[in-house]
Amino acid sequence: MLINSMKMPKIISVFLIFFLVGCVSEPDFSNRTIEKRSNITHAKHIVFIGFDGLGGFYIPKANMPVLKQMISEGSSCMNLYNVLPSMSWSNWSSLFFGAPPKIHSQENFPSIFDLVKYSASPGHNINSINAAFFYDWYEFDKIYSTVKEGRYIIDSSEKSAQNISEFIIKNRPKFTAIIFEEPDQTAHKKMWGSKKYYKMCVLLDNYLSIIKQSVIDAGIYNDTVFIISSDHGGFLHDHSLNYSRNRKIPLVVCGKGVKKNYTITSLSGICDIAPTMAAILGLDIPSQWTGIPLWEIFE
Repeated sequence: MLINSMKMPKIISVFLIFFLVGCVSEPDFSNRTIEKRSNITHAKHIVFIGFDGLGGFYIPKANMPVLKQMISEGSSCMNLYNVLPSMSWSNWSSLFFGAPPKIHSQENFPSIFDLVKYSASPGHNINSINAAFFYDWYEFDKIYSTVKEGRYIIDSSEKSAQNISEFIIKNRPKFTAIIFEEPDQTAHKKMWGSKKYYKMCVLLDNYLSIIKQSVIDAGIYNDTVFIISSDHGGFLHDHSLNYSRNRKIPLVVCGKGVKKNYTITSLSGICDIAPTMAAILGLDIPSQWTGIPLWEIFE
């Protein structure tokens, strides 16, 4: 059906208004009150699971019962700010380095992996599997570059989830980080919020269930904290612009020492995830990191 040329300006205007309403003012993290707590309960294990392109806006409608159970059993928000540009590398790297790209691009900048690998007891072999990173994008080599052991290539499939599960049961790492490339790939092809997008969310929730069960089977569930997050959301077929559906991502933290059924209320961003993970494990937070632990989530 052809669109009347007289109606086209009105359609464009409506779209622009819709988009502009969703534009985001850059949050000011510099004026945050920095609280420090020394009385939190630490966990011995963290399992971080990242879903590339999972926007906080889309989770309420998604059929993800395992994730939603974790939300009810832990602390969460659906509006954690990512960094600009709203792209994968800038945000995944900021998540693990605890600082935005313009800062963590410095030479020998420490990541959460470095903290975990070098926190072992005296005499411990730093190349043993104390931290494991599962991913499918070669760029992540730059994040986990200090040691070679513990890097594994996966894809967004049930087979990969099963392989990760077997690894956790066998090795019980202190820190396990997993990044699935979905639902980003599906969204770019079929659109964020499409039926295909939500169908992929169902599969991802199943992978989450498999990994959760592996922690139970490994006998470390009661001493583990799960963290689920993302790098960006998306709108239509893209996520690069400064738009709320692109910028606001989920953060779910549940497990030992974490408040249950709690909504995070403070201004928080993706750079706060690494310091929060360090706090959970009782590790010293590097002075170079700009993020701060989300102390409010701890019991």
